Parts: sequence; structure tokens; C-alpha cells
Amino acid sequence: MLVMIITSFDGHAHQPDLSTAVLSKTDTGKYILQITTSLSAFEGEIDYLYSKEGYKTPEDFKKLVVDHFHKNVFFIVNEKDTLKFGKPLIILGHESKLIVEILNIPKKIFAFYFKNTMFKDMPHNQMAMIMLVDGFPKAQYVLENTNEQTVQLELKKGTWIAVEKTELIIKKYSLILFFLLLLTMPWLYVRFIDKKHLKTQ
Repeated sequence: MLVMIITSFDGHAHQPDLSTAVLSKTDTGKYILQITTSLSAFEGEIDYLYSKEGYKTPEDFKKLVVDHFHKNVFFIVNEKDTLKFGKPLIILGHESKLIVEILNIPKKIFAFYFKNTMFKDMPHNQMAMIMLVDGFPKAQYVLENTNEQTVQLELKKGTWIAVEKTELIIKKYSLILFFLLLLTMPWLYVRFIDKKHLKTQ
């Protein structure tokens, strides 16, 4: 069991159902995402998904955490640019951290979508999302099961506004109706030509 391997772990240091995700920017211009939680939170998810027999050493465990991260964390900006991540650094101990560089962030951002389901299987899980970057919202957002572990915001008149699910549904169906209209246009055109041809006979 990994708790036995990492002797510096203190089970009372952090509640396993609480975690934080902090987006920051270094002096060299790199964007960094840091996910912090207790070791038992990481261990609970990995044991649940891969079983305790899925790893033998802390390095094996770290590889599974990285794989779990890539399957569950998504960052999309401006409604179309899916951001890529560098190689995550995993630090296990008193408090466990996953630190990763976010790549290809555009200079201008007017909307973003962040989803982190790394701890979705843990009851009552909550993740505080904090952005310490100029131009990004300064409020703290909570990801939990009730909001499907997501936060989606749009910049409107200089203010970051949370996108409600009803608004997302309207956008989705508007897009569907648009494509249906495109598909029916050739049929309508043919019908129009046929009617016009009949009138001229």
C-alpha cells in the first residue's frame, strides 16, 4: 500500500474529498496548472480504477496518476482551442501535487471551459479552481458532481460570466437546426425549380 511506502504522509493533513486546481503564469511566460490534494485522494481513485495490485512502487503509482490525469482533465479556450499539456510532475507526500505546463494558450481569451473528473468517484468531492493570471477571472469556482466537475465562462463587456446549462442547450440546438437547414436547402431548391418549371409549361 502506497501509504506505507510514503512515510511522510499524514492522513489528517487534508480531507481526501477536497482539492484545488490553480492556474498561474511564471515570470518566463509559462502557464502552469497545479492540482493539490491529499495522497489518499489520489490513492483512492487509482485503487478504485486499477486496484492495489496495479502498482508495486511509487513510480508505478505516478505513471497511473499521469494516465488518469490525461483521461480526465480538459481545457478548452475560445470554444475551439483544446489546450495541450506538457509532461506532468507528480509530487507525493504530506500533500500530493500534480504540476503540468499548459501549452498553446492564445494571447486573447474570451471564453474557456475547464473539466476535471479525476476525483469524480469520491463522494462529496469538491475542487476549488483558482486562476492567478491577468485577464482571467479572479473568483474561485467549485467543481463538484452537481456541475459535472466543470466550469465554463465567457467574457462579456469586460466581465467573466458563468455559462448556464440552459444557455449551452440553446447553443447546441441552434447549431443542430442550422445544419438541418443546410441539409434541407438542396431539397427546397429542387422543389422550387420543379414548381417553376411546371408553371412555365
